[in-house]
Amino acid sequence: MLNPFASRSINKFHTGIYYTEYLKQIHHVVKPSSYLEIGVHTGVTLGFAECRTIGIDPNFQLTSNPTGKRAETYLFQLESDAFFAQHDLKSFLPGGIDLGFLDGMHKFEFLLRDFMNTEKYSHKDTIIALHDCYPVNSEIADRELNYDRRTDRHTRVWWTGDVWKLLPILRGYRPDLSVMALDCPPTGLVVIRGCAPASQVLAGAYDEIVAKYMDVTLDGYGFEKFRTEFPTAESRNVMQPDALKKFLSP
Repeated sequence: MLNPFASRSINKFHTGIYYTEYLKQIHHVVKPSSYLEIGVHTGVTLGFAECRTIGIDPNFQLTSNPTGKRAETYLFQLESDAFFAQHDLKSFLPGGIDLGFLDGMHKFEFLLRDFMNTEKYSHKDTIIALHDCYPVNSEIADRELNYDRRTDRHTRVWWTGDVWKLLPILRGYRPDLSVMALDCPPTGLVVIRGCAPASQVLAGAYDEIVAKYMDVTLDGYGFEKFRTEFPTAESRNVMQPDALKKFLSP
């Protein structure tokens, strides 16, 4: 059902399974043995993991038990760039990352680095999910916080920043990846498969990518063009275990 607390404008475009419920189902169906979450905030989605887990956030605001019944949970209260610079993730997750959820800083170059660093510790079956990459209007996709300049009152509490740029970036520079956007309210859920931990494509082109996309706005790119180029899959059709397993297969 639609999230009753989501605005009418949001529900107009994203009418699928709410993103937290979809993530919970991924955990239930995939049963990962290792999990990484960047951008833990209150810890709601961190609580879905029943395996060895790493949570990274510069300012935890946990509202519940972040460890659940897990035997091993590693919480790092620092920026994700600092974590990857200071730590070898395999010291905590020796087999690499089975499932990753990236929901950190809402600026595209930060999410791009988070993806690059996560992919380094991936394997052929790794699933990486990105949040907030499918805004429902250009106001919430402003690179800077702009709550005082909003005109759409239904979406004025949301801010995705410009992480939507990851969709055209990955399409242009990493066409080898399987990148699917789902219609999960409030701001979409992107699922990535086919990771290549040895790939240096994004690292080699990082400065070029940042320079190319830094000043691009969603209005400038074209909101309808974005929706046409990156259609969303209906999450309701790939929610049940068999359908979800097929959807997540490499």
